[in-house]
Amino acid sequence: MADLINRCVLALALSFWTIGGICQSNEVVLTGRVTDKESGAALQGISVYINNTTYSTQTQKDGSFRLSNIPLSNFELVFSSVNYETQTLGIDIRTPIAPLNIQMQKSTALLNEVVVTANVDKNGWAQYGTTFSKDFLSYSSFAQQCKIVNYPSIRFRRIKKDNILKAYSKEPLKIKNNALGYELTYWLNEYEHQFATQLVLYQGNTQFNEMRGSKRKMQHWDKNRQIAYRGSLTHFIRSVYEGNTKEEGFVVNLIKTIPYKDINFYIPAFTDTTSIHSSAALTNFIAGIYTSKDNVLAASRANDALQWLGSKRDQMPFVISLAVPDRTVQAYFFVKKSLVSDQVAVYRFDVKDTTAIRHIQWETAGTIIPDQKSLNRISGYQSTTQDQRGYLKVKLFYSRPLNPNHFISKVDDQLFLHFNDTWQITYTREGKDKAYIEENALQNNDSGYQESTLSMTGSQPVMILPNGYYTGTYSFITGAYWSYEKVDKMLPLDFKLSK
Repeated sequence: MADLINRCVLALALSFWTIGGICQSNEVVLTGRVTDKESGAALQGISVYINNTTYSTQTQKDGSFRLSNIPLSNFELVFSSVNYETQTLGIDIRTPIAPLNIQMQKSTALLNEVVVTANVDKNGWAQYGTTFSKDFLSYSSFAQQCKIVNYPSIRFRRIKKDNILKAYSKEPLKIKNNALGYELTYWLNEYEHQFATQLVLYQGNTQFNEMRGSKRKMQHWDKNRQIAYRGSLTHFIRSVYEGNTKEEGFVVNLIKTIPYKDINFYIPAFTDTTSIHSSAALTNFIAGIYTSKDNVLAASRANDALQWLGSKRDQMPFVISLAVPDRTVQAYFFVKKSLVSDQVAVYRFDVKDTTAIRHIQWETAGTIIPDQKSLNRISGYQSTTQDQRGYLKVKLFYSRPLNPNHFISKVDDQLFLHFNDTWQITYTREGKDKAYIEENALQNNDSGYQESTLSMTGSQPVMILPNGYYTGTYSFITGAYWSYEKVDKMLPLDFKLSK
């Protein structure tokens, strides 16, 4: 389905180094001057803002600027102008603070060199506007209330040989979000839609301005903002930082992707499908492990398995020693009572470090893998050759919830997050939007909860901040429900949930 393969990266990049400003008691004030790097002339009208917040200003005639009453301790200060290269500074108010001296370089971008393949109109909006809007704004009821005011400024380039669409805009996008009550100025740095994989990447800097309206309108916006916040990536990162993901309604599970050729390394344990649906099926399975010369041993093991099934299913797993050419390993059998139809509980036994087998197998108890009937429904599976199936991937879902606190490291007073594979993050306090359910043709047996995926793009830990920010462009790749929540539900980092 589209929600399983469509991934949207909303990059929130930070880089930290010592810079300056003024600190007065509890109030953070940033001051400085912006000049042209070549001529040294003062630059007026340069946008100065804290990325993804409502805090912004412009430089005066003499190039000076001042930002005050800043409630954040770590943030990204951005300097933007149509005719100059964007500059970004990572701010940490714990460092010595002095006025800033910013020198800006004139932009070298030549948008007129961008190849426009659209033949409907000169900027391609008629041909690619729907795709861009869906990727950027989403297709929710909130997205229907969003408008890119200056959409004609967007230029498109279709790279046919790679089946990729790119978009550019020399001027910032002006977006009016009537669902949340914000006017956004979005400096688009990158947009790419890879049609072959349905991977969508976009990244930019954002200024938020609150819209004003009647009391009733403001209450409506506040309600929608709370809906947008609850279950969002920002909400999740904040809860990880505070160590209260469970209390905030999040359940985290591991998803591991393995090659189909490794599926034989996993032993079925108990299922509600026809694979192993009874004690007789289990004893037959055990008998099949041994050769015809080991019938006595198989019968003995089968009898032990029956006793275990009848009396010890809620205790430690049932174990069988398996002799393989170079060593002896242990196969662990667990009983899983609540499985979705067409899924099998499996446990990996091919472990080189035999001293870790018991720990590893117990930790993976509850893993779910599609059985053969499910594999047969994979698009194109029947037409693939045995060699081609060597490239097929199968996802394992680990039903035992993870504690994100176990993946946090602390350096001084800074927190870093690092994990392998993919996390499924379920938010249990809100259901999926109707538009998402219809778009992805979800069935009635779907849980109804907002289920998203989160993966790390690198091997290095990512710093997370109390406001929900995280360091590094494209540090995370989001999928499923979070790939559905785009600019339509984007909130400033200084947003606070109403009591």
